[in-house]
Order: sequence, then C-alpha cells, then structure tokens
Amino acid sequence: MEQEPKNDFIDFKFLYDTAPCGLLTIKMNGHIIYTNQTLLKWLGVSEEEIADKKMTDFLDKAGVMYYELFVQPILKMHQEVKEINLNIQTSNGAFSCLFNGVAVDGKAGEGEIIHATIFKVEDRQKYEKELLLKRNKAEEDNKLKSKVLREVSFDQSHLVRAPLANILGLVAILERTIHKDHEAHRLVTMLQQSASKLDNQIRSIVNKTNFNP
Repeated sequence: MEQEPKNDFIDFKFLYDTAPCGLLTIKMNGHIIYTNQTLLKWLGVSEEEIADKKMTDFLDKAGVMYYELFVQPILKMHQEVKEINLNIQTSNGAFSCLFNGVAVDGKAGEGEIIHATIFKVEDRQKYEKELLLKRNKAEEDNKLKSKVLREVSFDQSHLVRAPLANILGLVAILERTIHKDHEAHRLVTMLQQSASKLDNQIRSIVNKTNFNP
C-alpha cells in the first residue's frame, strides 16, 4: 500500500505566514523582498507598504550603523549570522529581537539574498527580570533572617550567660570554702568544668551566628 506524500497534509504557505516568528527574505543591500504575516503584524504594515522598505527602515540610528557596519559584512564574508540583538522600531512602539540570517544565491541576476528569522525576546526579558527580582528578594529575605537570628542569638546568649556567670562565681566561692572535703571538691570541679564548657559552647554559637561571609 502506497503512502500518501506527507506534503499533501502540509500547507507550507500557511505554515510560513503563521509561524510564531518573523520570517523575511531581503537583498544583500537590505531591501525587503518578502515577509510572512507574523512579521507584518508585528511591524504594523501591509504587504504593499513593506515592498518599498529596507531592513534599516525599521531600526534606530544605532541599529542602522550596527547593521550596516557589522551584520552585512559578516553575511557577505561568512554567509551567516546568529542571534544578533536588534531593536525594531514600529508605529506602535519598539520591540527587541534576535536576528538570524543566512545568505544564499538568488535567482539569475539577483545576486545573494538573505533568508532571515526574527524572534521577539520581550517575554524572555520579562522572565529574566522576574527571576532577578525573585533572586534579589530571596537575598533580602536571607539578610533579614540572618539579622533576626543574630539578634535572637545575642539576646538568648545574654539570658543564659548571666545566670551562668553567677553559677561560676558561686562555684569559685564553694571551691575556696570546702577545699578540705575531697568529695565535695571533686563535685565542685566537675560543676565548674561543665559550666565552663557550656559557656564556651554559647560563645561559639554566638560567634558563628555573627559570622557574615
């Protein structure tokens, strides 16, 4: 059983015109030959209006210089450019895009022509800004948490170390008064060591909390 050609199921003209990116063919000198409907919609012009336009007609002054001094020479030398950032000017405002182009031989007498794609990057830029805002917010939240933790650590350490200092003072007094009672002296020594160890641990916790990398 013969399979029907896949091309019979694809309307290439419709696919070209409704592609989710701008498609255009231009001469090496920048004159626009053809564009798809997507790009016409983005530019806010009709097929008749685009016929007399050049690629540089939709760029600001800086973009015109960049296109003529950088993009065109690369296309002539290497027949390809990728992800060139351009700012497209329209009657409804401007939008940022990525321009990709391939130079090929046109029909007899046409010379080289460029098949190009234009991808809007507004959504990506918006997404990147949102990510940056979220990252900045997360950093601010972490700073706030660290500040609160330091304050809590400071307050708690003082609440604990105040009675601990009293205990160490009482232990010192007991040690002087019961030096003849070996068992009591041993217990006091153990109490003193435990209190000192606890004091050192509290100091260590406070120092770690106050550490700001």
